[in-house]
Order: sequence, then structure tokens, then C-alpha cells
Amino acid sequence: MPENPDLPFTAELLETWSRVGADTTPLEADPLVLDCAHRLTADSGSDRAYVWIAGLARMVRYLAAQPTPEVERVAVEALLATAAAVGEHSCEHESHPYEEALGEQAEDDPAWSGLPTGYLFADSPERPDHDADRCPANIAGIARVTADTIRPFSADGIPAVVPEDHTSSAESLSSILSDYPDSDPDAELEANAGADTWLATKGARAGYVITQHASCWYAVYRVTERSVYDAMIDGLEAVLPRLGDSATCAHNDDEHPDPEFESADIADIGFRLRSPGGRADLRYMLDEYPPEAWLCPRYLRGLADEALAELRAAHASKFGSRDTSALDAAYVRPDGRLDIDKLTTRVINGDEFDTESESIAVWAARRHPTTDDPRERLVLLLLDLWIAQVRDLPYGVGSEVRGLLSAVDPAPLDSDCAHGDDHPGERLRRWDRREFATHVRHLYAGATFPAPESNWSADVWGCPRFLALWARDLILEMDDEYQWMDAEDDDEESVYSGEE
Repeated sequence: MPENPDLPFTAELLETWSRVGADTTPLEADPLVLDCAHRLTADSGSDRAYVWIAGLARMVRYLAAQPTPEVERVAVEALLATAAAVGEHSCEHESHPYEEALGEQAEDDPAWSGLPTGYLFADSPERPDHDADRCPANIAGIARVTADTIRPFSADGIPAVVPEDHTSSAESLSSILSDYPDSDPDAELEANAGADTWLATKGARAGYVITQHASCWYAVYRVTERSVYDAMIDGLEAVLPRLGDSATCAHNDDEHPDPEFESADIADIGFRLRSPGGRADLRYMLDEYPPEAWLCPRYLRGLADEALAELRAAHASKFGSRDTSALDAAYVRPDGRLDIDKLTTRVINGDEFDTESESIAVWAARRHPTTDDPRERLVLLLLDLWIAQVRDLPYGVGSEVRGLLSAVDPAPLDSDCAHGDDHPGERLRRWDRREFATHVRHLYAGATFPAPESNWSADVWGCPRFLALWARDLILEMDDEYQWMDAEDDDEESVYSGEE
């Protein structure tokens, strides 16, 4: 520690600065920040400016969270003015300590606390003295990085050093969003969404929102794990209040970056926004929009709101209870019989993103135990078996379909049946959807719909062993896909848990 009677500096003051964090109240933190910034301004050209730079660097977790505008302005202006003043001196060093630390300055890292500065003081235990420690270029570098952390893109001259963790995370997420994942997408998306460290700085919060918005389409159309949705929704809900006031936006709508930009490229931008070195690299990439537009509160709130709306809707669709109250009117005739032509046509024509077929599957599972007509019960069961066979059902839908399939008596699995191998084969049950629909229509309403060329009787379609085998195979697939045997079901063993 320098011994200078004119310097109002003590170890206690350094410790006081270090205790100022993101959760410190403005009442406690602002006087310390303003005192430090004013002293830095007064000493900006002196050989003791490093002391006040170190003070603001120690308080950066508070300043990078949500300081009052005036406190932020005073701190950033003092840092940049000092960096300009002391950084004018040339030196012979090939590199400086602050540059070596940049590769670890990931603002979404749980251990992030700003650049280390304790080594600037003679009695620091952090590491031995280095002749570049007090170099004006090193002092100026610390000031620029600290200012850029408080107000992203405020400082020029920061080396474009992207933390290695961000580079690998961006590459992994980009591969997922390009639909050629090189890692487990569910685990990657949940890990990206689940931590709370992205709340630390404006840059980290902006990068988080941008990557979550870019990831949203993949989650909605590819992910079936509920925990991924929960993590993404919880994270976006937590970050929304920290994005700032939309009223401060001074941009026209066309000055905001296009959110429909290639999502893999957006993921890369989102990770680079989370560090001073990454943002320095972005200055060379973001030529279409001004860099600060990526941090605009109105822009980020719009992305977060849009992603939340899509994720919540998908969460409800995949894991919530479906409302099927309107389907009786759509698929039951006035005489109480199924409109089998309309029903089967709607089911077989649904694509992989069709939610109506999923709702029909739930409706059939609910209607099955309420009807006394054995032929209708068989047709409803066959439709659910077929839907479960050809579609990846979301958890909420699958749970109700599985309930119906679990009601199929497994006892016939232990004996032969009179039909031998003369049951509808997998080709018909999985691939020939139009032929399957033709069979079901004839099975339910043979007087109206003619028999297909290769027809099976109602006894074959309703064979207990055939139905038990089909139901068992699908239940095992569902159990593997959704890991149904969770904590609340640990005491229940599926009757289909064994092989035939």
C-alpha cells in the first residue's frame, strides 16, 4: 500500500469499496461512488489516479446493476476522462495485466466481480509485483474496461478478447439453432436459461434476452422436456424488471436490430454482448445497427415479451390440460354417432405441428370410458393408438393418451390368439395413413364405407392380444421419452414394464 500522507486512502476504505455489490442500497453506495469518482476527476492526471480507478472497479457490481442515471454518468465520465489522460503515455510493454484478465471477464460468470485490482497495491497478496502493473496503459485499460462494464460500448480501445467459455457456448448454441446440434439440446438450452448470473450487468442481461429469444423457436418446435420450458420462462420473467425503462428509447423502429435475423448469428451476438472484449469484437461486426441499439430497453423488452408469450403458449399446449369441450360439436353427429369420415380425415391430415390432432387424441381418451357402444370404444382406442404411433405427443397430451392405453388388458400377452400373425402390420399402422383411415371408417360404419381390398374383420382389429401388444409398445416408448416414473409415481410399476 503506498505510504503517502496526502493520500486519504486506507485498507479500510479498500475493504469498504469491496463490500459494495449489486444488492447494496443507493443510500449506502451512492456517496461512496460519487466521492470516489470526484476524487478520480481531481486526480485524473496524477500518479495516484489508479487508487480511485481501483475503487470504482471494486464497486462495479453495484454500478453495473441498476445505478441511478446520475451516479452512472459521473462514474463513467470520470473513468473515460482519466483513461484518455493517462493512456496518452507510450510504453514498451508487449502486454498488460488487464489484457491477460480480459479472457476471463465473462459478466455472466458466477464468480464475476470485475477486473482484479488488488495487485495495484504494494502489499497485495494477489500476486507478485509486475513492472507493467502501474503502467499508464494498464491503468487506462482498467478504467476503460470498468466504464464499458457499467455502460456497454462506452469505451474505445478495449482489446477484442472473447472469453473462451462464451466462444464454445456460442458455437454449441449456434449448432442447435442450425438444427445440427453437436451437444444435447435440452441440456444446453436449460443450462443457458437456468442461472441467475446474467442479471449482473446491462451487457449480460441484453445478451441473455437475445439468446433466449433466438432459442425460442427451437424450444417450441423441438423440445419436449418440461424443465427446459420452466427454466426459460422463469429466467425471462426474472430479467424483465431489470431491463430498464422503455421510455428512455430514442430509436425509430427501423433502428432496432431485426429479431428475425439468422438465429445462429444472433446467438453469437448474444454471447459477445456479455463481456467487454466480446463487445469490442462486435464493433467490427455490427455495421447495420448502432451497437447501443442492441441494449435498448424497449427493444429488449419487446424480445422478452414475445419469447415469453410463445414459451407460455407452448408450455400450456404441451403440458397443460387441453380444452376439448368444442370437439363433440365438431365430430359427433346429431344422432350421437361419430362423424367418422370427418374425424379420420382430420386426424390423418395433421402435420407435425398440428395441435388439433393432439386435442382429438385427448378428446378420444376422455370420451372412450363414457360411451357404451363397443364399436365406438374400439375406434377411439385405435385412433389414439395410431396418433401415439405416428406423432411425438407433448407431455400433457401423452399423459391422457397413456391413461387410455394403460387401461388395455395386458393379460392376453401371456397367451396366443386365434389369428396368429394375421393382424394389421406395422406398415399400415405407421405409414399408410389413408389406408388406415379407410379401414377405421369401414370398421365403424361398414354400411356407408366399403371395405378396403385387404380387409381385416372387427374381431381382428379388436383382438385383445393385438391391442395389448400395440399398447404395450407405445407405453414403453412414452415411458422412455417422458420419464413418466417420476417421484409421484415411484410406487407404481407399469404392467407393461416387462418384455413379451
